[in-house]
Amino acid sequence: MATNIRTIAMGTAFLCVVCLRPATTDAGSRSMDWSAAVYGGRLSDNRIGQILYLRTQMEPSHVWAVMVSREVHRVADDLSAEIEWNLARHTGLQDHFEINSAFLLRWHRFPWDRFVNTTLAYGAGPSYALRKPPVERRSGRDPAHLLVFMPVELTLAPPERFEHAWKTLLRVHHRSGAYGVVSNAPGSNFVTLGLRYRF
Repeated sequence: MATNIRTIAMGTAFLCVVCLRPATTDAGSRSMDWSAAVYGGRLSDNRIGQILYLRTQMEPSHVWAVMVSREVHRVADDLSAEIEWNLARHTGLQDHFEINSAFLLRWHRFPWDRFVNTTLAYGAGPSYALRKPPVERRSGRDPAHLLVFMPVELTLAPPERFEHAWKTLLRVHHRSGAYGVVSNAPGSNFVTLGLRYRF
């Protein structure tokens, strides 16, 4: 338990140090780089690959999350890197809080952006559940406090020609043992919907 808490603390401290560096574009100018978001959703009984192909069976367990993130680097207009901190509350089949942080890469350019401004992000970082999640006890494998947080997120907003700060987000809130690298626990997937505000 103490080792897991130290691991989370060290990982979060590292992300804090990285986050304090100014976010820049290639030209060296500062970018609009902070975001806050809220989202909620239901547990899926499917693997993340099946969910991304829109095949999912929902279960009566929910996650509610608040997060803050900061863009730390931008490669031209196409790709950015960001750091996220996330606090989640679980209800339904489980009742506990979860603390997450992640490093994400976000792609900003899609052919239909002149109609719907779209981004796609994927990240990884530590996830610590304050109680062992009951929904992650499957196939004879026990759940674990510490796993890897791997969010997959799609955002949708009005075209860039309109000033906007709000985005709709669709996110798979994914916890994983990273194929046994961190744990043999099976992990979990929540399909969520929320709002992101950039400032």
